[in-house]
Amino acid sequence: MHWLNTIKVRTKLIGGFLIVAGIAALIGLLGVRSASELHDITETMYDRDIVGLRLAANTNIQLLSAERAMRNAMLAPTMAIRQQHMKAMPEYMANSRNDLAQLDPSFTTNEGRTLLQDARNAFEEYEKSLSRVAAVVAIEALGDTERSMSMLIGEVRPIANKVSDLINTLLQLKLDAAHELDTHADAEYKNIRLLLIILTIAGAVLAIIIGALITRILTRQLGGEPLEVANIAHSIADGNLNTKIDAARAPKGSVVDAMSQMQVALRQVVAAVRSSSDSIATGSNQIAIGNADLSQRTEEQAANITETAAAMEELSSTVKSNAEVARQAAQLSSSASSAAVEGGEVVGKVVTTMDEMNESSKKIVEIIDVIDGIAFQTNILALNAAVEAARAGEQGRGFAVVASEVRSLAQRSASAARDIKNLIDDSVNKVENGTKMVYAAGESMRGIVTQVKHVTDLINDISAATTEQTTGLSQISDAVVQLSDVTQQNAALVEESATAAESLSEQAQHLVDVVRVFQIGTEVQQAAPTRTARATKPMRTFTPKAPAPVAASPAKSRLPLASAATSTKTPASNNVNDDWEEF
Repeated sequence: MHWLNTIKVRTKLIGGFLIVAGIAALIGLLGVRSASELHDITETMYDRDIVGLRLAANTNIQLLSAERAMRNAMLAPTMAIRQQHMKAMPEYMANSRNDLAQLDPSFTTNEGRTLLQDARNAFEEYEKSLSRVAAVVAIEALGDTERSMSMLIGEVRPIANKVSDLINTLLQLKLDAAHELDTHADAEYKNIRLLLIILTIAGAVLAIIIGALITRILTRQLGGEPLEVANIAHSIADGNLNTKIDAARAPKGSVVDAMSQMQVALRQVVAAVRSSSDSIATGSNQIAIGNADLSQRTEEQAANITETAAAMEELSSTVKSNAEVARQAAQLSSSASSAAVEGGEVVGKVVTTMDEMNESSKKIVEIIDVIDGIAFQTNILALNAAVEAARAGEQGRGFAVVASEVRSLAQRSASAARDIKNLIDDSVNKVENGTKMVYAAGESMRGIVTQVKHVTDLINDISAATTEQTTGLSQISDAVVQLSDVTQQNAALVEESATAAESLSEQAQHLVDVVRVFQIGTEVQQAAPTRTARATKPMRTFTPKAPAPVAASPAKSRLPLASAATSTKTPASNNVNDDWEEF
């Protein structure tokens, strides 16, 4: 029977109840089967025999009713009454015919079918003879029924007796069949009752044996009464681990023996947990303090980075403004360079024009020299004409006057030509001087254009460098903003960590309080001091250092809260970097 100890309690209980349930199911199935057989017997008795008896008896009654209706028609005092009885007779015969037809399914034996067929034949003969009598009665006068009466007594009555005897025989067959079914049902009931009694007694005995066996096995596995085991479990659940358990009386491997071993193990575990929970409470408290300091430093760092980000935004804005100014200067320089180039071209054109004017002045001087020579020759000719006119005397006086006028005109032309020449010479000299000055201005303009181009190139370089600085400062500003966001997130995480550390400290203290509920022996409590002493070593504390102030800039006006938060921080000691590294 050792193998029963290896089976689970659940399997044992389920198996025992399944056996008992199987016996009950077997008894129930036999009862259902027996009830079904009895039901079939009674149903057969009713459908085949009781209904057959009723139909046979009703057939006989309807035949007698038909004969009585015929007799009443013969004895009727009036023709109306006779006709009434004559109409009722076919109805009785029809009812009898229907009942006789319904008897066919209730007879299954050859004897019964033969008798039923004989009854049908006799019924047909009876119906024919009764019809003949009815025909005679229909023509007879009231009170004169001797012929029909003799036919009724002589012909109809014997056939009616024959039909009645056959129907009575059929009734007796049905009674015998019903009696046989009743006898069979009584015997079936007795057999089923005996079988059910035997199975019930056997099932009860088997259930008692199985219950006693399962109870014995469960008691051995529990190691005692369930109430005793429950009291031990309640005592341990209440935190009392000093309850005395008589493990010597309990079988090895039983629940009581296991609970005794569990009690010893729980004492050791609770002692260790109590010691560890004290250490965890101390360590979590110190972690909470350190996280609070770290949170303060992170907030200060976040404030500094925020101010730095604001300063970088101001610097980036200034550099952007310088870049815009440089860009505008580059545009103005480019415009000045274009204007200088155009001025150089205009000066070149002026130089060309001055050269052309100089050439034209020289040609004018030459023309004036020719005019002066013509005037001198004209003056000579006029003088010669005056001499010749003087020689001619009175005849040449008019010619002398003309010669005098021509000479006067020639002198005036010569004087005007000399004046024009002097003016032209002066203009030529001035044109030459202007040409030299224009040449000098052209050279200066070319130098100015070259310098303006150089200045334009320098300004473009400055604009490009300023643009690159703007881009770099924008990237630096973005990086500082991202660093500020990360620092703020770190600050939030540190605050969450501080909150979690405080929660851990509270939970550790709660764990200490919970573990203190258990009552353990003093000999177990002495195993914890060394671990407690090792765990309660204090952590090094430190004071956060206030961040360095940011240089004055317009950004501070945008961050009054950050500046105020930074200014209200507590000053720190000089060994803050070492504290950070050790932390």
